[in-house]
Parts: sequence; C-alpha cells; structure tokens
Amino acid sequence: MPSLQVPAGATVFRTGDPSQAVFIIEDGEVAITVNGGIEVARLYPGDLFGESGVLEARPRAATATAMTATTLLVTEADMFVRAFSMDNDRALALVKLLCRRLRSTTLRTIHPSSLVAESETPAGIPTPIRLLPDSERLSGEYGMTPVDVRHLPFQVGNRYGGETMPIASNHTCAIAAKGATDLAAPHFEILRRDGRIGVRDLGTSNGTLVNRTVSIRTSLNAFVPVRVGDNEVIAGRADSPFRFRLQFAGP
Repeated sequence: MPSLQVPAGATVFRTGDPSQAVFIIEDGEVAITVNGGIEVARLYPGDLFGESGVLEARPRAATATAMTATTLLVTEADMFVRAFSMDNDRALALVKLLCRRLRSTTLRTIHPSSLVAESETPAGIPTPIRLLPDSERLSGEYGMTPVDVRHLPFQVGNRYGGETMPIASNHTCAIAAKGATDLAAPHFEILRRDGRIGVRDLGTSNGTLVNRTVSIRTSLNAFVPVRVGDNEVIAGRADSPFRFRLQFAGP
C-alpha cells in the first residue's frame, strides 16, 4: 500500500473533488470540515477516511486537512471497491446504503455558526464538562469566568499569544493575558478520543500539566484522559497562574 507524506496545513482533498482514493492515517492528524470550515471530525493514527465518496462514486462531501505533518496509506478507489464486490455484492450495497444515511444525518446536524461534535449538548441542558478558573490571578487579573464546554474539540489559550485566537467562540476560551509567557495561543485542547475525554498540549514550549501528569508537548498526539469529578489543568509550568479546574460529570 503506497504512502503519502502531507505537510501540516496541506489539504488532502476538498469538497467537490473526485473521490479517487481511501486513506488510512499512519502518523499525524487530519481534520474533516464542511461548509467552509466547520469541523465535524478529528482523525488520528489508525483512522480511515474518504471511503464514503469512493463507495458511493460521489464527489467529496467534505474537506480533509492535515493538522500536523501526516503520513497516509493510500488505496486507490477501484481497488477498495473490488475488495467488497469480489466477495459479496450484497455487502457492498449495504455499505453504500449506510454511507448515504451517515452523510445525510451528518449534514442535517450541521449549523453554519457552530462546531458540531460528538459531545454537543443542546442549550439549556447541563453540560458534562465545565472549565473554571482555579487561581485568583486567572479569575481576577485575567477575568476568566466558568465556561460550559458544549463542543469538542475545545481550545484554551492566550488571546494575545503567538497566534490569534477568536475573542468569543463556542469552541475556544481566549484569555486576555497580554505579555504572559506561560500561556500560548492556543495552549491546550479538550477533546474526545477513543470514547474518552481528555486533554492534550498543542505543542507549547512550557507544556501542560493534567492532574500533575505532564502532557508530552513534543507530540500533538499525546493525550491525558481526565477522571470523573474535578481535574487540575495547568497551562505552563507548575507555578503558572494559568490554573484551571476541569469538571467532568462522566459520559
């Protein structure tokens, strides 16, 4: 199976492109977006994508973008389809039907102004995840208030860091910490992986501590699951003022 090296930020395919291959992530991370940038999935090593368009012989219904330097294993469309049709034509028909239903369901749930995610919680219903300030400086000097995390992945960082973070967003928490060196922009991310909620550092120089566990900052795939109840998340070194309390009510 041939491999393809994709640099960070490069597009694997765009909405409307012909569906010519199926991909498996060998290393790296890929975001699937629709409607000009609404993220509907984040994929990691071992995940497969691009199969729906190939099986249905339709143009791409979404855009796939490498979020890090990524290695993909590539299977050409005709070879992938033959793997089904040679063994069982009925199985191929069933898979095509499931792909159509999944695509239809996904598109119906997308709202242009929001990030649709596995953990989306309708307004008015208590969320299973809350992020609160856990230091006087964070709540006082930097003005952070508790945040209900309704959409994953959810990024936290410095509005005035090296990269620009939106002032208000339903999938970010941007702290106004001009001049602060401990908190990067963005700094860490709350996400769901393999059915678990956790935190990962976004490649910062000072790293992120989760319940006193170092989230290895040299790899964007490092992931620290959180426990039910209160969790301590520190952006930067152990004495950083950017201390957060992440409350997780459970699945």
